[in-house]
Amino acid sequence: MNIKHEIKKMIESYETIIIHRHQRPDMDAIGSQYGLSLLLKENYKDKNIYVVGDLNEMSYLAKMDEISNDTYKDALAIITDVSVTRMISDNRYNLAKDIIIIDHHQNDTDVENFSIFYKDPTFASAAEMVVDLAKSFEYSITKQAATYLYGGMVTDTGRFLYMSNPSQTFELASYITKFHPDIQPFYDYIYTEPLKKRKTKQLFQTFELTKNNVAYRKNDISVIEESGLDFQSISRGMVNQMAGIIEVPIWANFTEDQENNVIVGEFRSRGITIVDIAKKYGGGGHNNACGASLKDWNEVEEVLKDFDERAKDNEKNIK
Repeated sequence: MNIKHEIKKMIESYETIIIHRHQRPDMDAIGSQYGLSLLLKENYKDKNIYVVGDLNEMSYLAKMDEISNDTYKDALAIITDVSVTRMISDNRYNLAKDIIIIDHHQNDTDVENFSIFYKDPTFASAAEMVVDLAKSFEYSITKQAATYLYGGMVTDTGRFLYMSNPSQTFELASYITKFHPDIQPFYDYIYTEPLKKRKTKQLFQTFELTKNNVAYRKNDISVIEESGLDFQSISRGMVNQMAGIIEVPIWANFTEDQENNVIVGEFRSRGITIVDIAKKYGGGGHNNACGASLKDWNEVEEVLKDFDERAKDNEKNIK
């Protein structure tokens, strides 16, 4: 049986469905999770649909549900945009009777006892995968659902800059816009910011370079406290301050996470595959956009050595 049909069959067999995604969510995590919940509420009005997890500034207008452990009894858990256990927000998915994982990253899953693992890196976002499912299932799609799903697509592609299969992505973006997402209000929320925050970004304008022009920043606790910004705004939010420089093929942002006693690395590249390096250090993601949680600043130096060597090899190949 086609995996999409298996997913639909399992969804239809449950009265209670609880949807998870990764911690410290970006808009694709929220968009795929919340968008899917709105789709299921619209098309299965007799089902109990819940969303759980932490929230941050990237959550748009989404609200999470407070549910008891008992809610998971005889329930289906769906996990979107992540397949690695340590990154899933709210580990109670393990209490569910069945588990479906929907992820577009290249990582394999270490979730035990999953029922369906739908992994397809040809999709540029998890939201795109959900749009494809909705189209395949001929679901009714509300304006609100379309907004979250479109939002996940546009942000995870960097406004359609990063795509592994452009024709597929644009086809599904065209499809979801037929349901009239609130594009301008969403853009206003995601792509505008208070003047104070914009000025604070000046703290993150500087960066260093390795011998072969890998750009990097190290954000320790003192910088985080001085900025007054939340962790996500610095870790993921500042990595592309180093993007768009002709001489820089790889750039990385390292941010100290005191709460979890790790250094969170966000890695980006232009035309160079680096996800294997992220995986070497326990992380993962996409070929050109990935990350990893590192033990300490010494391990950060090891990552930078690997990136520098990759940039050097790439320069040789170009010549």
